[in-house]
Amino acid sequence: MSTPVAQILRDVERLSERERVELRRALVEQTPMSDELTDEDFAALAEASFRALDEEEQEKTHHA
Repeated sequence: MSTPVAQILRDVERLSERERVELRRALVEQTPMSDELTDEDFAALAEASFRALDEEEQEKTHHA
């Protein structure tokens, strides 16, 4: 994983649930597909996104 992607993932972990939702929307809607990101980078970003979704589900379950 590249250093910039690793830093982004660390920063994402510090975001609130609402901020993570906003970030996912922005990534999907505004980020053009680029050859600059490797398959490994995309996999890491996807993993972080799924981890965030899992955390959100766990929070909802614990608050219900």
